[in-house]
Amino acid sequence: MLVDISNPTPSTLDELVAGLGGKVIDDFSKCAVQGAQHALADAANPLRLNFFSTAMRILFEHMMDTLAPVEQVKQSSWFKSERVDGHATRWQRVVFAIQGGFSDAFVREQLKVDPQPLRKRLLGAVDELSKHVHGREKTIITGRGAQDAAARATVTAMAAFLDVIHDCRAAILDPIAEALDDAAVDALATDSLVEVDELASHFSLEEVYVDRTVVHAIGADGITYRATGSVSVILQWGSNSDLRRGDGAELGQSFPFFCDIEVPLDEPWELGLAEVTCGVDTSSWRDAMRPDEWDEMT
Repeated sequence: MLVDISNPTPSTLDELVAGLGGKVIDDFSKCAVQGAQHALADAANPLRLNFFSTAMRILFEHMMDTLAPVEQVKQSSWFKSERVDGHATRWQRVVFAIQGGFSDAFVREQLKVDPQPLRKRLLGAVDELSKHVHGREKTIITGRGAQDAAARATVTAMAAFLDVIHDCRAAILDPIAEALDDAAVDALATDSLVEVDELASHFSLEEVYVDRTVVHAIGADGITYRATGSVSVILQWGSNSDLRRGDGAELGQSFPFFCDIEVPLDEPWELGLAEVTCGVDTSSWRDAMRPDEWDEMT
């Protein structure tokens, strides 16, 4: 059964806007949502809808720039020029933000996701945003009820857009989620972990804990999964002989890591074809070892 995105659960306008914060793609998007919330909260401002629309337009454009760069869209196998200038249409960018280079048939038949119900509502909402962002004397809506109705239409369309992005990525991820966790653990266990190795004479890897695995990016010809979590290590200064004599030292530490697993788009679940890149963030250790500002000045 295809995912139904046409009937969002009724909520207050404030709840709907707040709900976007848990759906958006990054911290900047959350900032835009907060701006929209503040604009709507200013009930005495006759231009509250215009300021709300500006924040929501910033959110939409940021998501397009992040999830659907024009050149990536044009490199997709499904892309066909529909404009005289060859530029991707707004809807084509929306589609890419949802499914990347995956074909419509794959998304509908394999992932059971259909973005088409979004089309009229989302594009209509974006057009309305533009009208309110570039407000003129005869287009300003000042009545509280009319403002709320316009804002609600925008928020429900944006929420449905974010939901279908999530649904598409969840459908891709679910069949291999456990295998991705195992691949990340294996990669880190065999990696030289240069960032950790630079901290001490030796180190030993004790444990790899995968906290979260997501679809990090869907491009025109590849998909990248990202696993994040922590690695527990024992840092050792001096040789084993030094340790036995009491001249060395050991210390257990834990550091966050990321592991990017990239596979071809036409084989999204074939981890045997994966290119894996890992990194460990040891900045907390380096910051702790850095002299404080007072010591540096004296």
